[in-house]
Amino acid sequence: MFTYMALIKLTPEGREGLKEAPRYLDKIKLFVEEQKGVLKTTFAMMGPWDFFAIVEYPTVEAAFTAHAKIATLDVIEVETFPVEEVELFIKALA
Repeated sequence: MFTYMALIKLTPEGREGLKEAPRYLDKIKLFVEEQKGVLKTTFAMMGPWDFFAIVEYPTVEAAFTAHAKIATLDVIEVETFPVEEVELFIKALA
């Protein structure tokens, strides 16, 4: 599985309907699961981003497909980055 972190920000429309945020997050989870991905965890944040998520996908193509669908949601903006455990980075330095 490939691991990604997603930084999620509500748009002005998303902030206006803030009480609907759980529904938006459920929709994201559905898009992830349709691609055989797993939404490992989601955190609410303070600062310029509203949520932080860790997501795993079986392929890079699955990640692109899910995130293309997520991008159609008018209530959020998402930036996604591939991530690995720090031990892999340290091993690469050896």
